[in-house]
Amino acid sequence: MSRFLFAATERIQKGLRAGKMLIHNTVRQQMAAKKPTPPSPKKPPTAPPPKSSNPPKCPGGDQKPRKPGYFPSGGQHAVFNDCPVPEGDFMKAWKTKNSRYNLILFSGIIAAVGTWGLALSSGILGLYWTLPEYPYTEDEKEEFEYEEQRRREEKEEREQRHQDAVEARELSIRRRKAKEAMEREVDLMQRDMEGGISDRELDELQRLAAEREAFEIWEKDEVKRLQELEKEREKIRKEKAKARAEREKEVAKKRKEQEDKWEKEEAEREKAREKARKEREKAEKEKQKEKEQKEKELEKARKAAGN
Repeated sequence: MSRFLFAATERIQKGLRAGKMLIHNTVRQQMAAKKPTPPSPKKPPTAPPPKSSNPPKCPGGDQKPRKPGYFPSGGQHAVFNDCPVPEGDFMKAWKTKNSRYNLILFSGIIAAVGTWGLALSSGILGLYWTLPEYPYTEDEKEEFEYEEQRRREEKEEREQRHQDAVEARELSIRRRKAKEAMEREVDLMQRDMEGGISDRELDELQRLAAEREAFEIWEKDEVKRLQELEKEREKIRKEKAKARAEREKEVAKKRKEQEDKWEKEEAEREKAREKARKEREKAEKEKQKEKEQKEKELEKARKAAGN
């Protein structure tokens, strides 16, 4: 590999040397091929201008010098004395302008409010910020009331179930704690019967006994309250079921009356259609009869004319 690199560098160096020699040779040949340029002919010297006693004048030299502060046309320059100078009371002028601007502002506000009020009162511009009255029928209103009552009852039932679950959880927790306390009380009583207990354990035993008695009283009251509550709820459920049955009965009665009314109206319409159909048939028969009579008369007239 090193031999290849060495050979490549030698070739590159040889090529560079040959290129330099070629460049030098070509430059020499070009320089030798060029011909010398002949010298340019010299111009004869120009004669100096003749001297005169009157030297030339600059343009505009005959004009008269203008006065300071004036234009060439005769106009006068503006000076600081020409600037406007404030005079009079500033606050008085400011209040006068501000009163005018306030009058324009208030008049614009009054005009805008008056335009809006007129547009709203006349009904040209309706904002539709109220719900329109839908022409519900009495039956639809009753259905809506029944649906609202049903949703309210479902909500009350959910709240009752939640309250029952909370109370049941509290009762179970207190019963579990009472059971643990009873086990501890039995243990202390057993130890007291066997060999005696310390004053601290005796106080704990008395406290556990008092808590057990209080829990038994509370449990009896709670069970009694739950039973009364369940009876009251059962009574309310029966009343609601009775009211629901009466309402369903009333709704069925109204529906039946409505159906009977519709059937009666349909029967009356059918009778009217049948009557109209009979009248049309009668009119058609009369027209047909008149037509046949006219044809007979025409036939009779033709026969009479032929004879």
